Amino acid sequence: MRIGAAAWAIGGLVLAVAATGRADVPRDYFLNAPKPGNYAHLDAYTVGTQLSLQNRSDLEPGMSMLTTRASGILSYPYADGSINMDARVFLFTLGGSLGYRWVYRNLEFQPGESRTFKARLDREKAGNFDTQGFAYGEGRFQLVVPLDFLFLINKTAVRWEGRQDNSFDWLYATVHDRGTIVKNETTLFYRHRDFGAIGPMLRVMDLPKDGTRKTEFHVGFVYGTRPGLVTPRHHNSDLFLLQVLGKPGDNTYGLHGYHVPLYILAVYRATLSLD
Repeated sequence: MRIGAAAWAIGGLVLAVAATGRADVPRDYFLNAPKPGNYAHLDAYTVGTQLSLQNRSDLEPGMSMLTTRASGILSYPYADGSINMDARVFLFTLGGSLGYRWVYRNLEFQPGESRTFKARLDREKAGNFDTQGFAYGEGRFQLVVPLDFLFLINKTAVRWEGRQDNSFDWLYATVHDRGTIVKNETTLFYRHRDFGAIGPMLRVMDLPKDGTRKTEFHVGFVYGTRPGLVTPRHHNSDLFLLQVLGKPGDNTYGLHGYHVPLYILAVYRATLSLD
């Protein structure tokens, strides 16, 4: 499946609309502190859809907030359901998630078997995949540092997954074992109200792999903007996000449907106030 063409088609369409959008709507709004209330998030992305119901409650107006969210994903390779909670205090956010994932295009590998993106693509074309289901849990910590026209986000997460060993992870585009993943992501955005925000991203992962623990570095960029397709009444909003990551020198990394060793995520989100 040529999901790479779909990613760029979605991105091109949304960016074309954004280019003619209302200039009075800040396109970098998503980096600001969110408004309290009840919301529904409707996501369409390159290989699936997601529905989330979210409540944001001020603990101290303008300073701290408690966010709870229930989310369901239906996508090309898997379905997923989760409950999530995050507490923000000024620049710091502490949170956690519990969920269950059912993977119906599961790729599990034997020791020594090729794991390159081409080998995975050939296996999918031949229908050589099975299914698996597993629970997962995650704890996370985030720091944001606003620097005028720059905006730094650093996220650290500890995640446990009960997946099969040597199976492909569609979320992180790499093969690993069951167990605990430690992940750190750093993004430095350049932001502008008439453009949105774009910046380099570095992901460092320590994960169980081949019976031991290994460290991986994924590098790329993130771009986000408000296209303005949703009328901004009652705190309604929308967002287009493009994330592209690669692992230089490693042809076992990436979503194989793109025919290149890259992770590409293009998402359009409509956020609707339920109040």
